[in-house]
Parts: sequence; C-alpha cells; structure tokens
Amino acid sequence: MPLALRLPSGVRLLVQQLDGVEAAALGAAAQHLQAQLGDPVAVVLGSVAADDKVCLVAAFSPAVVKRGASAGGLLAPLAKMCGGGGGGKPAFAQAGGRDPTRLSEALAAACEQLQQSLNT
Repeated sequence: MPLALRLPSGVRLLVQQLDGVEAAALGAAAQHLQAQLGDPVAVVLGSVAADDKVCLVAAFSPAVVKRGASAGGLLAPLAKMCGGGGGGKPAFAQAGGRDPTRLSEALAAACEQLQQSLNT
C-alpha cells in the first residue's frame, strides 16, 4: 500500500509500510525521506517488527507543521487502532502497538486524514 503523491496544495505525502524494520531504523528512514523530499512534505511509515509489534513514525516538514498538522496528534489515535500508544512533537513522532493486523488500516487512515487536512 505505498502511497506517494503531491496534493493540489503542493504538499508531498508519502505513506508506506516497511515490514521487518525496527523502530529506530524506521525513524531514521522517515527523517531521511523528509530531508530528501524537501519542504513541504509529510512522511508516515509503519512496520511490523521482528517481535510482531507495530511501529509507526511520522515526520513533517516545517511548512506542514505551519499548516496546523501535528505528527504526534496524527499518530496517537493510529497507535490506539493498533492496540498501543505513543506520540511526540508536531514535526516528529513515534508510536507502537500490539496488533499488526490493524497496521494497513491505520496507514490508510493516516493517508486519508492528511489528504483532508493538507489539501487546501
């Protein structure tokens, strides 16, 4: 379910599931992708790690944060969908969960929410 698109507002959106990637590497990947794609960009990555736990990471560029988006605000309810919790700051957040069967649904919800909030 990879999704990479440019919204009519000019914001680039990348939502991707990368299974088998641990939380620290997922966070580094999100920050690297954000830097490579430039401003404005919102990157959301999810993974089912080796221990069968869900990892979620969101990295938002400064222009996306200025539009009112919050990585921590986005991830908190998504982590709950996956039986976990987490959050962070407006520009970067990490979360985890115990139900890997809900990861695809959580990433789809992230994509939908970001398209609605950043499309203007």
